[in-house]
Amino acid sequence: MAQVKVTGKVNKVFGASNQGLSLVESYKSATGEDYTRTWTVWFAVSHNLAVDTEVTVTGQLSVKIEDFEDKTGKPGRKVKLDVNNAVVAETKPAVPADLPF
Repeated sequence: MAQVKVTGKVNKVFGASNQGLSLVESYKSATGEDYTRTWTVWFAVSHNLAVDTEVTVTGQLSVKIEDFEDKTGKPGRKVKLDVNNAVVAETKPAVPADLPF
């Protein structure tokens, strides 16, 4: 299985033992446009990462195409990106929004 390294901000923590999280990766396209990509990250053990923490994880890449319906009932497809057996490579703590600078 392919290995992947992803850096982003923790958007959501889930799972019975905090073994999963949603990670939002921000990047620029070749034309300079800003984009985001959301990853589901799964750990073998509890990770203790807080929402808004910037983190780099490595693990096994899993990609799945899923069908969905939007709010108007129109069908579509999306690519679900997972990182399995993840390991934290680096973290930066969340910065409080109420700092004076």
